[in-house]
Amino acid sequence: MDTDITNDTNTELARAARSPRRRFSRRMMGAVAALALGGALSLSVAQARGFGGPEGGGFAAFRMHKILDRVGATDAQKAQIKAIWEGLRPQLKTLREQHAGLRQQLTQAMTAATIDPAAIEKLRQQSVGVMDKLSSVMTQGFVQTARVLTPEQRKQAAAEIEKAREHRRAHFDENGPAGMGEP
Repeated sequence: MDTDITNDTNTELARAARSPRRRFSRRMMGAVAALALGGALSLSVAQARGFGGPEGGGFAAFRMHKILDRVGATDAQKAQIKAIWEGLRPQLKTLREQHAGLRQQLTQAMTAATIDPAAIEKLRQQSVGVMDKLSSVMTQGFVQTARVLTPEQRKQAAAEIEKAREHRRAHFDENGPAGMGEP
């Protein structure tokens, strides 16, 4: 008789583990964990490498200067573009700091003794909101930058950007993420 109770209990547990709600919950937590860790890793790698955007110097500003040189931007155009990004710098810095704080909170929530999916979802939504604001400010900068350039310079800049994308894609395909090829 004890064997029947144990078998019934095991069957009930197995059924519960296979229930769609439980599978969804496990999948959701796995997806959130993967997004949180992947996002934190990619952003921290980008920041460590100096991809702070035109507003913070680093690699992106270097690339922008190279593109402006290649499209024949005048010193006056370069000065206007620099002023645009200098004006946006405080907003961009604040948003990056807010996002960094949210990433830290998300990491803490994901490594806590008890996982609170609702709190994690709230942090994710806040993070998306901050990134949307950051994207909006960056887009303002790009639009203002484009207005400084002539139509021909914009076409040349787009071609240069696409060439750089192709180079990165080829490098990624060959070496994997962050230049980490197979040993």
